[in-house]
Amino acid sequence: MKTLELLTIDGLCYIIDVSKDTMSEWIEDFNVYIPKTVEKNITYYHPEAIDILKFIKKCKAKDYQNNQISEMLANRNIPVTATRSLEEIQHSIDEGYHKENILTVMQTIGKTVSNVANQEKEIQALQQIQREQHKKIQQLEEQTTKEINDLRQEIEALKQQLTTTSVYEIKKRSFANLFKTNLPTPVRKIR
Repeated sequence: MKTLELLTIDGLCYIIDVSKDTMSEWIEDFNVYIPKTVEKNITYYHPEAIDILKFIKKCKAKDYQNNQISEMLANRNIPVTATRSLEEIQHSIDEGYHKENILTVMQTIGKTVSNVANQEKEIQALQQIQREQHKKIQQLEEQTTKEINDLRQEIEALKQQLTTTSVYEIKKRSFANLFKTNLPTPVRKIR
């Protein structure tokens, strides 16, 4: 039996581009306008539901209330459909209503291709950012290495200067001590 015409709630979420929670809420709120079929305790939605749900999404984006949306749906002369059986759907397919099915499949394929293209662009952008960050990291590493080497040289120069200064101070003290001990003590005159 051909059931390609039917959609699950996940399929509707993908096509309409909303979350499953949002879709479930809309289906509950506007149940009378969304054509569906229940078979073996699984609910399937007809392709006509796509246009209705897209309309609901547009209305929600404009902050319309549910009663306003219901009124607009009623004024659009959307037939309120009862649940159809798989046999009725098969009969519809046999009568040539499969064009809508092909359209739904093509829309799904188009969205998939578009999503893949967008993801490829995002990947390329992320790769470019990664390359730029890698260059910055290399520059920072080179700059840090240079600064470390400069600081080492400065430390060595200071050590050298300290050593030279220390030797000079030691010699200076030695000479000072030498002269202190060898100088005659001044004689004081007594008055």
